[in-house]
Amino acid sequence: MNAPRRDVVAHLLRVAACLLMLAAGAVARRGFVLGCGLDPASRAAGSGLRLLPSASALRLPAPVADVAVLAVLLLAAVVPLCTKSRRWRTVQLWLDVAVLGLWTGSFLSTAKLLGWAGSGLPGGVFAWTAALLLLSMAFLYPVFGRVSHYCLWVCPFGAAQELASRLSARKWRLGKAAVRRLTAFRRALWAALALALWCGAWSRWTEWELFGAFAWAAVPPLVVALALAFVALSVFVPRAYCRFVCPTGTLFKLAESNQPEPAPK
Repeated sequence: MNAPRRDVVAHLLRVAACLLMLAAGAVARRGFVLGCGLDPASRAAGSGLRLLPSASALRLPAPVADVAVLAVLLLAAVVPLCTKSRRWRTVQLWLDVAVLGLWTGSFLSTAKLLGWAGSGLPGGVFAWTAALLLLSMAFLYPVFGRVSHYCLWVCPFGAAQELASRLSARKWRLGKAAVRRLTAFRRALWAALALALWCGAWSRWTEWELFGAFAWAAVPPLVVALALAFVALSVFVPRAYCRFVCPTGTLFKLAESNQPEPAPK
């Protein structure tokens, strides 16, 4: 077996291992609502697309929102493969924040992944297609060299941090030792949270991921405050939450090959 094929097989095995970990987490949460953090209807089914009810004042028919979500995801999936335009990247970042974040709350989180692992993908053509696009960009794009594609091009919280980082050219310089320690902290945090999930010690930590801040009216104020703090921090430390805290992003990185992480844009 040649080296490229071995790399693909190894990568797919890592993806399978991560999916098995999610399945184990979903099983360990028996006795709890598998769709923890979802809207009430999706809590019952454990399979909705939206993470939380939108707090946006915009009230448009559900089909319009579905089409908008699918359009933004398709743009994120296709356009970056064809161009490296910074102008387009800015447009995509704003679409991620506005459509996937503030308007619809349609993105990946540990709670969402556990819900799908326990109850299957959402029904309906639009929701099912959107879910497949999200999972493909998170787990399969890196197989073909698109490392962290979901985190860099789709995640609305990552997009908000990147937009904030553009507000100032002055950045705090983190030494290599500091970056190594913070990266080790992120991995240790994920290991501790995963262990807590599997042991049933604190399975509801998934409700405290900062993505929920996009639905500010439906989450604890502390979540919103922490999210705003990390966005503000990103003015001086680009994508601070993504690089040094995010449990969901850590799971995606576990599924990737041993390629160096891309630098923040």
